[in-house]
Amino acid sequence: MDRGQLYSLAREETNISEVQMRILGNMQEALQFAADVSREQVIVMTRGKNPDMAVVLCVVSPSYAGSPSYYHEGDVSFMDEAALAESVLVTGRKIVGRKELEIGRQVAVTAYPLSDNAGVVFAAVCFISSSTKQHQVLTDTAYMALLLPLTGEAYHLPRLQDGLLVLDSVGRILYANDMAAGLCFVLDKEAAEPKNLVGRAMIHLPLVESVMATGRPQYGEEQAGGLTLTAWGLPLLVQGRVQRTLLVLTDVTAIREKEQQILVKNSVIKEIHHRVKNNLNTIAGILRMQARRAENEETKEALRRAVDRILGISQIHDILARQSGENVDWRQLLDRLCRLSLDSLTAGCRVHLSMENDGEPLVMGSEAAVNLAIAVNELIHNALDHGFHGLPEGRLTISECCEDGWFHLCVRNDGHLLPEGFNAKGYDLGLQIVRTLTEIELGGSFSFGNEDGQVAAHIRCPVKRLEVTE
Repeated sequence: MDRGQLYSLAREETNISEVQMRILGNMQEALQFAADVSREQVIVMTRGKNPDMAVVLCVVSPSYAGSPSYYHEGDVSFMDEAALAESVLVTGRKIVGRKELEIGRQVAVTAYPLSDNAGVVFAAVCFISSSTKQHQVLTDTAYMALLLPLTGEAYHLPRLQDGLLVLDSVGRILYANDMAAGLCFVLDKEAAEPKNLVGRAMIHLPLVESVMATGRPQYGEEQAGGLTLTAWGLPLLVQGRVQRTLLVLTDVTAIREKEQQILVKNSVIKEIHHRVKNNLNTIAGILRMQARRAENEETKEALRRAVDRILGISQIHDILARQSGENVDWRQLLDRLCRLSLDSLTAGCRVHLSMENDGEPLVMGSEAAVNLAIAVNELIHNALDHGFHGLPEGRLTISECCEDGWFHLCVRNDGHLLPEGFNAKGYDLGLQIVRTLTEIELGGSFSFGNEDGQVAAHIRCPVKRLEVTE
């Protein structure tokens, strides 16, 4: 329930004040935390406008449990049927008892008072177990967390696989679930056996000491016994002093090992791209030497085009070496590729580059990115060599979008138009490379021709073919 609904319900059905409503409103996240810590349903109940009636204002169940709800927001009943809540409202003290939900079925209930800043008890918060047993250390701790809800800091909600501990004011263990017992023994070799932790062992962690000293929640990691554990400590204060500390431990060893493996893999991938780039540059240098020694102009031109293609691919691997993992930021790759190509190839012609897209990041697998980048590089070369040949300036536009599961990239130039009757039979080697990469490697289609007074090349391929492949 959001605050607006809570306030509306409270105004319509109860006589609690605006200040008391805000107290409940500020408690919403803390209520969920209390339910997860106690592993019980938590309800907030108060008197209705008719003092003989009880109204349920809030109902929160554990986030990981699928147990049925015993109450719902807005439920109204006679006060006689909510005897424990009524007792709390009258006495202002904690009450422990049972409630019969139906004939032959009882549940355990622990109810606590909620007071405003003036000390007036205006509601009862009830912890309802799914059986007739409750762990009072947990319900007391969860209630203490409600009294000082966090503001501006996120709660670390304990999950079933997490270790949960409650420590007293000196760090002695008051409660430890089964997962926490094993983890505590790993963290502190001086601790008693796991089954004897409660009431005997103490936790000696820098994080716990910091929580107790500062009275502020703390989060960190601990390395012990070959395990990596995250620890979150929440201080529970009474009159400004830490009375208890709630500690949530999570074994993240497998996660950290996986992260390390990914870092190593990324480093290897970057090194491969770097070495490929260097090898391609070496090959390009050899071909340049061969071109200078060639006497035939046609041979020199063929070698020059080969050098340009090799350097274009080298640029692609240089860019990929600067990115991490199998996922590639295509927009970043395309932007740098275009600018490097124009800087190295636009001798004697001033080219105005325009790039159009929807502004959303586009991430693709490195294999698809390389194929697409080579195709775009060829189209840029084609525009510079043929479209702008002999012209003082020209405009090159590269646009792209994703729609209905298809990726569409278009490269346009306003230079020389293609001769009439031009078709695929007239494709030179560069355009043949683009068509092969588009149709075979990317599973798409390629078209090239005059369009609205410009020369336009269209690449279309399924978005799924651009994703990372295992």
